[in-house]
Amino acid sequence: MIASVQGVCLAFMGAVLSSKSRGGKSRGGPRLVLQPPGRRTARHSTKGVLKRFFAIADAWELSPLQQCRLLKIPSPQVLARYRLGQAPRLSAVQQERAALVAHIHRSLTRESGNADRAWAFVHTPLTSAPFGGDSPLYFMLENGLPALREVARLLVRQSRPR
Repeated sequence: MIASVQGVCLAFMGAVLSSKSRGGKSRGGPRLVLQPPGRRTARHSTKGVLKRFFAIADAWELSPLQQCRLLKIPSPQVLARYRLGQAPRLSAVQQERAALVAHIHRSLTRESGNADRAWAFVHTPLTSAPFGGDSPLYFMLENGLPALREVARLLVRQSRPR
């Protein structure tokens, strides 16, 4: 009896999921989905994620406080511990933030390989939406994770061939 109930539930879920994928509204482009690694690999990947983040932070000339705000780390003292490899592993949200920063940097340096282009984009005030006269860095610092996602999406849209 339990097996038949599970079979009915699985069949129902399969029908619901397939109907959503066919009939759902398109968001107008590819979705940027960055997921943190699983629990087993998180311990090993945190060092690489942090190493990449700190290299980008140095290229962007970010202050320790700006780095804390981008990664949502409580203080510059904890940030220093992360740099030394003495802090606990990053949370899933912090890993997503670091991955988005890496994605933004990679999008800006992909064609030219020039880190100066990334620095200029991040620090130059832009009048276009969603920045409203602020620099992308200020926008990301003030608005957090949604802003990081928005900047990453904006760069994906700009890099797509027309």
